[in-house]
Amino acid sequence: MLGFTIILSQRNFVIDRHKTKVFIIVSFLTIVLLIIEIIEYYLISVRSAEYIILYKLLMVLAFILTNIIVYILLSLNDSGRFSKNIFLAIPLIINIIINIATYWTSWIFYIDPQGQYHRGDYFFVQLSINMFYYILLIIAIFINDDDYDSDDIKFLSSIFILPVIAIIIQINYPKYYLIWVTVAFSLMLYYIFLRELQFKYDLTSGIKNRRAFTNKMLQLNKGNKNTGIVVLDLNDLKKINDSKGHDKGDEIIHKSAEILQESFENVGTAYRIGGDEFTVLCVNSSEEQVEAALMKLVKLLEEYNNKNDLKIVFAYGYDFYTGNEDIFEVFEIADKKMYEHKAKIKGCYRRRRVDKLSKE
Repeated sequence: MLGFTIILSQRNFVIDRHKTKVFIIVSFLTIVLLIIEIIEYYLISVRSAEYIILYKLLMVLAFILTNIIVYILLSLNDSGRFSKNIFLAIPLIINIIINIATYWTSWIFYIDPQGQYHRGDYFFVQLSINMFYYILLIIAIFINDDDYDSDDIKFLSSIFILPVIAIIIQINYPKYYLIWVTVAFSLMLYYIFLRELQFKYDLTSGIKNRRAFTNKMLQLNKGNKNTGIVVLDLNDLKKINDSKGHDKGDEIIHKSAEILQESFENVGTAYRIGGDEFTVLCVNSSEEQVEAALMKLVKLLEEYNNKNDLKIVFAYGYDFYTGNEDIFEVFEIADKKMYEHKAKIKGCYRRRRVDKLSKE
C-alpha cells in the first residue's frame, strides 16, 4: 500500500515538489525498515548462529534509519523553525556513531550466540533521541499555525502520535511488531492529508487561496489575537494578459506571490483571494513589523522592475484587528485604504505621462 502511495505522489505533486520528494524519501525508507523487520522476524524464528553478522548489520541499519526518518519528518513540518538549527542535527549524528559502534560494543543491542536479540545497556540513548525528535515534531505542528489551521493540527498530531503509542507498546511487549507498520499507516494518512491540503492552495501563485483565507479569518474572529490585515491589488494584470497572453500573466502572478512571501517572511501569511487580489494576515505582529515588511516589498519590487520589462506594481492598504470589532469590517477598511493608494499610484502615473508628452 505504501508503494502505491509513492507511485501516486510521483504522478501528482502535492502542494509543492520539495514536500513531495521528501515524502517519497520517507516512504521509501519506511519500506526498507518494513523489509528489515520481516527479515528480522525470520531470523528470530530460525535462531541460527550463522546469521548473527547479517542480523547485527540489519539492526544497526534499522536503528540509524529510525531517527533519520523522524528527523526528516521534522524538517518537512516545522518550516525551518527547528531543522535549520544545525545543533539539532548533533543528536542524530551521535546516534549514528553509537549505532555503528554497537556492532562491536553492544551498547544499544547485542545478539547472543544463539541468535537472540537483546537490548544493550545504552538502549535508552536510542529511545531518548527518537522521542526527542518526535516531541519536536509534535511541537512544530502545534506552533506552525501559519500553514495549518486548528483542525489540521489536531489531525496531524493524531497521525504522528500513533507511532509513539506503537513504540510504547513494543517496548513493553517486544513480541508485537507494531512500530513500522504503524509508521507506514501514518504516512498513508499523511499523504491523504497533503492531498486534502492542496485544496487550500492556489495553483497559479503557489500560496494559499480564498478558501484558506476565509477559514483563517473566521478562526481569528473568534479570538483576540492582534492581527494586521494587508490588502493588495496587482496593478495592470489585465493589460499583461491582453497584450502578452495569460501564460505571461500567470508568471507575473507567481513572481508577485514569491516577492510578497519574501517580504512578509516571519511576519504574515500571504493569500491570493482573487484574480489580481492578494492579502496578508499578520497574526501577533506589530504595526512596525507590517510597515517594515511593506518597505521590504517596495524595495524588492523596485529591484525586480529595474531588471524586467514587465513591471510588478502593488497597491496596498492595511488596518489592525484587535479583537474588539468584526474582523471582516477591518478587512473592508484595509481594502478602502488600498483603493486610496491605488488612486495615488495611477495619479502619479498620469502625471508622469503628461510630463513626458509635454517634453516631446
